[in-house]
Amino acid sequence: MIALVRQTVPSRANRITNAVCIAGALLLLSGCDRLPRDSAGALNRIRSSGELRVGVAEHEPWVRWEGDRAIGLEPELIEQWAQTLSARVTWRKDALAELVKALHRREIDVLAAGLEETTPYAPEVAASQPYLEAPDREGKKTPRVLAVTQGESALLLSLDRFLGQQDEAKLTQRLHELSQPAP
Repeated sequence: MIALVRQTVPSRANRITNAVCIAGALLLLSGCDRLPRDSAGALNRIRSSGELRVGVAEHEPWVRWEGDRAIGLEPELIEQWAQTLSARVTWRKDALAELVKALHRREIDVLAAGLEETTPYAPEVAASQPYLEAPDREGKKTPRVLAVTQGESALLLSLDRFLGQQDEAKLTQRLHELSQPAP
């Protein structure tokens, strides 16, 4: 018994369709060189300038202003993160509403204000992953976040990765220490 093998030659229409599909796939992949990206290049600017601009609104024990710098749990975290970026921190103290506007104007890179995950400003900022659950004023455990400008995906990912490496037990202990009245 002889089997007949029929070789099919793609039609001209199939060849054109295949070429268009391949070209389209290559075009799509060419845009995927470095994801995620920042819409304004914040992370690249921080790395090249060596400056991380941080807005702080006082909210003890998360953030407190003393002299010419911020202190508290969030400033400590931000200082550590800045070291991983080879950057120094420049602090800006203001009211929370003004700092949210400063984020939109890209005058600051990060906002530290003891924000709860459910902050009313959530639609206006890009919140980090929660780095700690701590009691609010009513004693209910509430996730705490930092914020960056919306669209700064690479910056947010860098912050989230840093926060994800933190030991919650150590953060809780440090928060307790910062909550104690000074001797």
